[in-house]
Amino acid sequence: MIKGYIIDMDGTLIDSMNIWENVAITLLKNRGIIVSDDLKRILAPLSIKDAINYLKNKYCFNETVSEIQKQLFDLIEYQYLNEVSLKTGVREFINKCTILNKKMCLLTANKRDLTIKTLTRHKLISYFDQIITCDDTNLTKQDSDIYIYAMKKLNLNINECIVIEDALHAINTAKKAGFIVWGVADRSNLNDWIKIKSICDLAFKNMKFMEVL
Repeated sequence: MIKGYIIDMDGTLIDSMNIWENVAITLLKNRGIIVSDDLKRILAPLSIKDAINYLKNKYCFNETVSEIQKQLFDLIEYQYLNEVSLKTGVREFINKCTILNKKMCLLTANKRDLTIKTLTRHKLISYFDQIITCDDTNLTKQDSDIYIYAMKKLNLNINECIVIEDALHAINTAKKAGFIVWGVADRSNLNDWIKIKSICDLAFKNMKFMEVL
């Protein structure tokens, strides 16, 4: 019996992936740096800290990691708190989970402060039993242990929870860990959608079509 859900935030609950795809490019272009064609692909599976370290080393930034991070987050936070919207069906799905007493863990590579502000803005924060961000663990979504960690936080077994993700690398990781995985379509995963559908137990255009098990 399914007792809970481990749910991603960016690209799954909120329509925000375009921000992450473009913020590093915006930062580099503002510095007059020519951006390589494969930068988006390189940064996609990385945590925020790893992405900043990559930029710092690749482009020889003089600033500290903390200083670069602040510049990026000043650009990002404004958009999250003023422009980013919930994806279709999100509120309905979360409400159904609550009505049916399903546990929910938000598992995101985003920063805790911005995650809390975003959930608060959309009045979703009270629905989650656990919120796990990149500030809470050294694990990334390339490591299957992060899903085990989230599962244990919900006090569930692997066959009692479903992982909901949009990113191919995260879907791969969760499946390899032995989880049931549902995929959600997003503008950012269009090129991977056929592969995502072949890996996931179920794949959805949006959360409106999800039935709570």
